[in-house]
Amino acid sequence: MADPGRTTLWLDVTRLVSRAGRDILTGVDRVEHAWLVHLIETAPSESRYILRSTRGYLLLDRRGAARLAAILAGGDMRERGDPLSRLIGKGRAPRHRVEAALRAVAVDRALPFCLPRLLARAAPGRFTYLNLGHSNLSQATLTAFARAPQARVAVLIHDLIPTTHPDLVADGMPARFSGRIEQVRQTADLVICNSDATEADLAAHWQNAPRRPPTVVAALGVDVPPRATGPRDPRHFVMLGTIEPRKNHALMIDVWERLAAELAPDQMPDLHIIGPTGWKVGPLMDRLARHPLLGRSIHLHGPLPEAEVQAHLSRAVALLFPSLAEGYGYPPLEAALMGALPICSDLKVLRKTLGDSAVYLNVTDAYSWSETIKKHVLGMSALPDLPPPKVTLWPAHFEMVTRALAGDVGKGRS
Repeated sequence: MADPGRTTLWLDVTRLVSRAGRDILTGVDRVEHAWLVHLIETAPSESRYILRSTRGYLLLDRRGAARLAAILAGGDMRERGDPLSRLIGKGRAPRHRVEAALRAVAVDRALPFCLPRLLARAAPGRFTYLNLGHSNLSQATLTAFARAPQARVAVLIHDLIPTTHPDLVADGMPARFSGRIEQVRQTADLVICNSDATEADLAAHWQNAPRRPPTVVAALGVDVPPRATGPRDPRHFVMLGTIEPRKNHALMIDVWERLAAELAPDQMPDLHIIGPTGWKVGPLMDRLARHPLLGRSIHLHGPLPEAEVQAHLSRAVALLFPSLAEGYGYPPLEAALMGALPICSDLKVLRKTLGDSAVYLNVTDAYSWSETIKKHVLGMSALPDLPPPKVTLWPAHFEMVTRALAGDVGKGRS
């Protein structure tokens, strides 16, 4: 039975379950995963983990959460889904397989429109619903928690890129995302922002709204990788992240064409593009497929396991990050920690997270990028001796959020 004087956490793990079977976690995924592991290890037994499955809601206790963590670490998620999944032809789908494994250890479940009944049955006393992944921010979910008598709702917002840069995201995403943000505005008791830039974008988005929940900034945690000590290859450059318009891979292809026109073949640097293929990249991928430099000085790797990514960053002279918009920016931060030089677009959020640990260039100026890269390749410019970035470790992030959740965050909804 829950202690009526204690506020417990209910962590939403919907996003992680939807990512089952993938070897690579995005930055947003990694935040939810870090919290999952942290709560399994430190939270009281009354804490719960909830997800919206393909046919309703599942509620997990610590045992179920540990099962999910084991699956994400490469453990068995069942060879096939349950009979209903097999009946509809989804028996081999990773999400259906992991849901079958979790359904077997769930402490409660509910059909899609029966979440209020699940909350009433659980009778957890005071608790906080914590959503960290931009997933499951539906009216049904948020309203059910907002109306639960002893519940508070806390949501972490990573960025507002679908509203600030609608041309850079998948078709239909701006409208869907705006709907989610509106639900957050109406129901949340606290909004956690990963950066000052995200908080400012959110304030601008809600500037004329009749009711705005309080916000707090909590910098995301970082797992500090081992700093590479071996020699750097002056011709090894890396781009890391999903291939999508926002990451601006097209600029780097332009840059490599410039370099190929100016340098001898034995002087050409290698561009290693690492990451899954996203949306709105048909023309770019067609261009790459036909490109004469592909396989020679442009290398398209797709998503790679973390160990292989770190191997590239250990060798690389620089990470190229010409992104047009970011909510936080993990890749250049981790590259800097490993000793690779981040060469980045000049975004406020990157200057905040990286400080003096990176070189910043105009995101539209291919000439400045090619000249900077060429100087390093030809030895005309020594690598700058930049200080390592000042990072927030995960324990500090957990503490910041925990203090915010423990504050006087009332149900001031209107």
